[in-house]
Amino acid sequence: MYTINDVAQIFSVSPYTLRFYAKKELFPNIVRDKQNTRLFSDKDLEYVEMVLALRHTGMSLPSIKNYIDLCALGDQSIIERLNIIQDELNNAEKKVQESIKQRDILKDKLSYYQTAIKVGETNVTWSAQHKLK
Repeated sequence: MYTINDVAQIFSVSPYTLRFYAKKELFPNIVRDKQNTRLFSDKDLEYVEMVLALRHTGMSLPSIKNYIDLCALGDQSIIERLNIIQDELNNAEKKVQESIKQRDILKDKLSYYQTAIKVGETNVTWSAQHKLK
């Protein structure tokens, strides 16, 4: 069993974030010990991992709660869960492509500045399209 601090360290999130998600009932099977400390099992860590992944894609907390509730229904909700995960994967792929595009723009700008400094350019422009000789 893992304490909330253990889980926070494992996933590099704050204990506050985990408590917040727990209060939203996103981790349905968390138990508490005699001191009222939340204890996470290995199975609970799978829920934490999924909640964090879905949140990272931008999924709303009510939508994540819906997904978690569907998980509790078992096999009868598997198609619906599959569709949710497929949609979120598609969203994540779009975000990755947009991030790559933005990264490439930044890399071009960095290269432009490095070349401008190297050749002594005095009229450094904002446009990344400007090519130095």
